[in-house]
Amino acid sequence: MADAKRIYDRLKTLSAFSEKNEEGTTRLSYTPEYRRAADYVKAQMEEVGLQVREDAAGIIWGRLPGTDPNAPKILSGSHLDTVRCSGFYDGQAGIICALEAAQMIQESGIQLKRDFEVAAIPMEEGARFPNLSGSKLAAGLLKEEDLDQLRDTEGITLRQAMQSYGLPGRLDGVDRSGEPVKAFLELHMEQGPILEEEGLDVGVVESIFGCYWKTITVRGEVSHPSTPMERRKDAGLAACRIVTDISRHVEEVYQGRATVTCGKMRFHPDEINAIPSRAVFSLDFRSGQQQCFDELDAWLEEEIAQVERAYRVTVEQEVFSNTPPTPSDGAVVSAIRTAAQELGLGWKMMSSGAGHDAMIFAKVWPMGMVFIPSHEGYTHSPKEYTSPEALARGADVLYEAIRILDKEN
Repeated sequence: MADAKRIYDRLKTLSAFSEKNEEGTTRLSYTPEYRRAADYVKAQMEEVGLQVREDAAGIIWGRLPGTDPNAPKILSGSHLDTVRCSGFYDGQAGIICALEAAQMIQESGIQLKRDFEVAAIPMEEGARFPNLSGSKLAAGLLKEEDLDQLRDTEGITLRQAMQSYGLPGRLDGVDRSGEPVKAFLELHMEQGPILEEEGLDVGVVESIFGCYWKTITVRGEVSHPSTPMERRKDAGLAACRIVTDISRHVEEVYQGRATVTCGKMRFHPDEINAIPSRAVFSLDFRSGQQQCFDELDAWLEEEIAQVERAYRVTVEQEVFSNTPPTPSDGAVVSAIRTAAQELGLGWKMMSSGAGHDAMIFAKVWPMGMVFIPSHEGYTHSPKEYTSPEALARGADVLYEAIRILDKEN
């Protein structure tokens, strides 16, 4: 069985590789703090007996050879970077639990047929470069020219950041999309309260929510606040009406199936004594079902038409990002579910509302995810917490699922 103390001690050590900040852990990709964390992970992989390689993108791969070098391999891991002032479970738990599974295989004395590799991946969070860029490089979805196009907030290109980190600034050997892979497994904290509230040990992820972002621009006419209400062309009130109505609609009709968030809103001219002539706001839709996106698009069109008439404004929509829902692979899901059952753990099928590296690798390899409880749902926060015992149970499921997949053709 997994060693809870060993897992927690490794995670706690990783948490110290952080920028100095007010609270929590801050470790952005290709920074000195990230380098120290990467070197620690490599040292731990070597201690377990893995063959360690850091590729040209800074992705760390620790390989445990199997008896058949031609058999499609099994991969598991997650991201090593964090958002600012974060906890130290998001992403990192997936790396350390995969490493624990590798150590359990070693300690069992029973070699796998397939190679098993543990991965530590940069740039998942998007706190410095666009999110999921590390897995996109490994999956061949980003190319050499992208290294000069992607920049951080200080204008540093991805190629420059890689070079200053000690990498060659090229992508030789990074794209692994053509390799035969049986499964990519990612263990992750749930980032929600459901497992804890229901007293369950494991979530078997059947799909990862798609993410559909829109920018909405409402155009009205600036005027003095003394203008009668029925004569106004108030872009601000119209924008608030759209946000309020669609939020209520999603809550009432799509509970458990979709969410919507307005995270940004700007008024022009942004004066206390002026009726806004323009309002620009964002809508972030999340769902595990493409049908929900299609239905919400149609509903929003009708809502906008009503708002334009009621407020005497015009409304424009622009799609900013559109990532479709990602289903897990059926055979990988079956292996994870069987592992949880054989261990006698409480489990449930569920979707992931957050994005993960697994959703990128699903484009090129069979994919599945193991969720473990998040205390009170805290995430991207120093308050995020998963108990050592819960981490160990997750590593046990990972280990058993790897064994199940290894025996399949």
